Amino acid sequence: SDFKKELINIRKEVLQKDDLTSKKALINDLSRKITLLHVEAIQEFLKKNSTIKLDLIGYHGHTLIHKPEQGFTFQLGNPELMAQLLKTKVVFNFRDNDIKNKGQGAPLVTLYHGQILKNLNLVNRGVIINIGGIANGSYFENSVIHSNDIGPGNCLLDQWIRLNSKDLEFDREGNISEKGEVHSLMQEDFLNHYSYHDKKKSLDITDFNIAQFRGLKLEDGAATLVSVTANLIANFVKNIKEKKDKIILAGGGRKNKTLIKFLSKQLNLKVESIDQYKLAGDFIESQAFAYLAIRSYEKKHLSLPTTTGVSKPVTGGIVYSN
Repeated sequence: SDFKKELINIRKEVLQKDDLTSKKALINDLSRKITLLHVEAIQEFLKKNSTIKLDLIGYHGHTLIHKPEQGFTFQLGNPELMAQLLKTKVVFNFRDNDIKNKGQGAPLVTLYHGQILKNLNLVNRGVIINIGGIANGSYFENSVIHSNDIGPGNCLLDQWIRLNSKDLEFDREGNISEKGEVHSLMQEDFLNHYSYHDKKKSLDITDFNIAQFRGLKLEDGAATLVSVTANLIANFVKNIKEKKDKIILAGGGRKNKTLIKFLSKQLNLKVESIDQYKLAGDFIESQAFAYLAIRSYEKKHLSLPTTTGVSKPVTGGIVYSN
């Protein structure tokens, strides 16, 4: 869509100049536009679920730039406007306080993943791998929840599909990668330059690029990139000290059958989707931010040294009232 292109272009400009102030008017305009779209989506949801009473909104916004090593993160979104239009309290700016306390500001969904593992009685056995743009993993060790960003989830694959196909946005259900051959030398080269445990805790999609895969056919590039992600996730799981045998996938990547096939083979385990546990897989992230909003409102911690590398357990978020 035009709006998506606008977002991608402004992100490029901001990253090139490393400067938000020169683009203030444009950024405010984008924040307003994106908020109105989100408000519309919430109104639509409430219309379909008329018995729900709205108490509080956890509003993450759209990340424009995330540079925790420079003490900086910025999300597009206008919480005041949202609170005003929906006549309710809105919690926004979830990552800032974590970064101010030497954390990476991500992953933030960990505490909710931990709650899911407790509810499923899988504290000792389970790992939740959330595959969005970036893949991250949550698990318990010595009864304490841990998490790490792992590496590219869908971000490179999506980029590859957009660049090399006429009108596709992503590899729906792994249908394209399924037809491709993995280019093992290119994969090895990528993995040699990048391993999750050499990296900082939190990652951004700008940490990677697909330049080295140029020249491959659409299907082969897709298969190779899916295999890269499967390798990184498998290494992450194998490096957990307390062995885990329940690997649960969340996020959009859980629908990619090629990824599930590659990952099951690498780990020699059955890899499951979170939906198989009667949970609404498409809503896990939104549920997580609703959960974090309640914790924020009650001044409870949102992150721990074992989840974001923050110096001490901290709360986060700012509450905006209508």
